Amino acid sequence: MICDDQCNLSSCNDGIRVLPWVQDAPYTFISNGITQEECENSGATWDIGEQIFYYDYTQEQCNSYDFTWQTDLQIMHDLSEEECLVNNYSWFHDLCVEFDVESCVEDIYGCSEAADVWGNWNVNLRDLIIVNKQGYEVARLNLTNTNPDPSSTCGENYQTIKDLIISAR
Repeated sequence: MICDDQCNLSSCNDGIRVLPWVQDAPYTFISNGITQEECENSGATWDIGEQIFYYDYTQEQCNSYDFTWQTDLQIMHDLSEEECLVNNYSWFHDLCVEFDVESCVEDIYGCSEAADVWGNWNVNLRDLIIVNKQGYEVARLNLTNTNPDPSSTCGENYQTIKDLIISAR
């Protein structure tokens, strides 16, 4: 069932819920105040959680700090198409990309603990959650009971989902 904040049905949420940002592989990363031994003893994983790029370091400077020199990187720049091309970068799928960059990378290690995104967001199997630019949930639709295929339900479900996504932009 599709609900919005005007809905009075019992299956609707009470107001809009703020959803936290999560990565594709959800985890909680702790980089300060914990040792590798404490991390691993708690059942979590000691791993790289963040990388800091030093674009102005030479390879020699990079090696002197025991950082890693990486090649074939792709860097996204927040530039307009015109600014992108003036800087000799590539305009690719509406993004400004610098290809084949070499850079110095510092790996920041810390403790990674699995996060329960499904539980934290109260998500059910096959829920489609649509959020707006500010990260607020504007609609929730369970695809198990609502076939999104355009050839199903005379395209009504497909059109509803499409309209919800467009209106959330």
